[in-house]
Amino acid sequence: MSLWSRALSVDELDSRRWLDLMPWLDRYGSARAVALGALVSSPRWWEIESPAETAGHAEIPELCAELAHLYVADHPELRFADGLLREDEVPVAALDLGPAAATLVTRLPHAPTTAELFSRSPADLLGVRGADREAVEEIVCAALVATVLREPGTLEADPRAPRVPAAALLLEDLAVLARWQRVCGRDDVPLLPTDIGDGAPEEIQDAAARLRALTARDLPVAAPSDPIAELAEYLQSLPDSEREELRRRVHDDVDDSAAPSTFPFGTAVGDLLAALRVDVRPVAAFDRIVRAHPVLTRTVPGLDVPLWRVLHRLDDRFEVADGWIAVPDLADAEKQTRALLSEFESPNGVVEPAAVEAVWSLPDGEFEAWTRYCGTTTFEGRLLSQPDGLAGRAAQVLEVLGDPMTADTLVARMGVNADVHTLVSELADDERFSSDGEQWSLAEWETDVVSAIRNRIARLVDGREGGVDPDVVADALVERFGISEGSARTFAAGGDFEIADGRVRRRARSHVPIAVPERTRRLYRLGDAWRLRLPVTRDHLRGAEFTVPSAVAGLAGCAPGGHVVLPSRLGGQTLRWTGPVPRLSSIRRFLEDIGVEEDNELLLEVRADGRFDVLPLRTVADNAEPLRKALSLIGHTEPETVPEERIAAALASALGIEGESRPRRILSAYRGRREPEVVALLEQAWVRVPN
Repeated sequence: MSLWSRALSVDELDSRRWLDLMPWLDRYGSARAVALGALVSSPRWWEIESPAETAGHAEIPELCAELAHLYVADHPELRFADGLLREDEVPVAALDLGPAAATLVTRLPHAPTTAELFSRSPADLLGVRGADREAVEEIVCAALVATVLREPGTLEADPRAPRVPAAALLLEDLAVLARWQRVCGRDDVPLLPTDIGDGAPEEIQDAAARLRALTARDLPVAAPSDPIAELAEYLQSLPDSEREELRRRVHDDVDDSAAPSTFPFGTAVGDLLAALRVDVRPVAAFDRIVRAHPVLTRTVPGLDVPLWRVLHRLDDRFEVADGWIAVPDLADAEKQTRALLSEFESPNGVVEPAAVEAVWSLPDGEFEAWTRYCGTTTFEGRLLSQPDGLAGRAAQVLEVLGDPMTADTLVARMGVNADVHTLVSELADDERFSSDGEQWSLAEWETDVVSAIRNRIARLVDGREGGVDPDVVADALVERFGISEGSARTFAAGGDFEIADGRVRRRARSHVPIAVPERTRRLYRLGDAWRLRLPVTRDHLRGAEFTVPSAVAGLAGCAPGGHVVLPSRLGGQTLRWTGPVPRLSSIRRFLEDIGVEEDNELLLEVRADGRFDVLPLRTVADNAEPLRKALSLIGHTEPETVPEERIAAALASALGIEGESRPRRILSAYRGRREPEVVALLEQAWVRVPN
């Protein structure tokens, strides 16, 4: 008999104590007993009962599933041979594992019986190609159930089990993908794009062509159900009082914190929401989305409002307001927008809208309307991030206009109510600026002429509806920078630009530019690792994938168009860059492991060896010194214990500035990255410290 075909009656179960069969339970002393005590009603059941006795008041398979979760979470490095009593070898095939878990076990070398499996730990299994937490917990659960059997040696493989688990897993996953393609209306998109390279034999080319021809229509996957009919049927099933309560929530904006907050994927409404989130991601004009999904305007019987209104009121990951649809809401969409804009920011915080629009799917005019709604400052066709004071705004204005100017002119163009003498004092004390005694310039115009030339070309191109005559560009560059005409034409046809149809225009781009870690906000180096600080959101807690800065993808070795699977203590972590921005797969298992809540801050860590981890942000006391609070914000593991004389060097090293300890240089570097929280703390500590 195989494992799950047994009834697991009292006669089938071992009469020895749980603690004797599973020595790892001895690690749960008085301080940790609550974790086990919550599983079974009998007090300290693992110390006084046998599995045969526990079966009288608990379901053993379900109990073993809960124990497996504890084993993986609390003892990831503990080998099964050290945590479980093993007297008989059991064929792995007799464990009745599902396709994903069985495929994982077959990827272990020499694994016909549990001998090889018991030599491993959960961490070992999580490191196997394609492993995930669910599959590992299933394997651990099966090992636990086999351990509590009186005669595990009698287990045999189920003859109905697939001989090649990976083949069964492939069919299962293809069905899942096919269903998703149908939900998204992509019935004819190939499920298995293949790349066989050049020169393959004809037979191989034919096989690849057949795989590329496989679409969702070829699999027995039902078409998406009608969300209106599903909601109407659900409403009819409710008692009158609950139905009236739903009406109040929808019509009168009455909230109910105890009610479900989202429609789950797998229902007709949940499927529609999932497809909408792909189209919105994170914001879109309401009119455009309802044109693409007219079902949103249909009235829901029993609630007497359009479907979009029902989703807006009952699902907290879908908001409609002010002519926009946002995921999960407008506030978060603004945050995501600012994060995307930061990928295109110059060191002075200037963003070229045309560069962003090239990789964002918002139609013409919608991007401009949305950034205007977000309150983003616009100057001469450029978007400006929040500056670090007067000097920061002056740097932005000079970068956009590209020419030296007097302080009086600069104040006028900045559009601020500022005293000229105050501005001059700040510019004179800021390394970003230089002056000939009359006019002010950006120092980088002398040290980084290439960037200055590139910015001038961008203004010429964007100011003429995306294309400009090469002669106009050449003349402008020769006049402003004194370079030769040949060099000017080389610049016009290189880098971010190209000459096509007799016009200089932006080169097509499918992804955000690859940023360097040292210039990426909230990303810090500590030892051989880089740590990204970010707040925990509802989507993180629900297991959604999310965007990360391009510099993080670069550190992880993920190039545009590709994906990588990073090893971690909780299994492989997928980072893919198949769209405009890199996206990281769910980190929910890490959040459950470290116990963080929404709006807490955490650290994503990528080490030099490619390993990934999620860590809680180490906080310090409210009355701690400002510099130690700053160390906490940059992800330092022990901000309280860093020697006083090494704090400045630690702050500098976090930005990749080795050997620097001068406060002015370090403060300037953090200002340059526009990190207001850290800058405020450094100013508290150093504002009166001599250079």
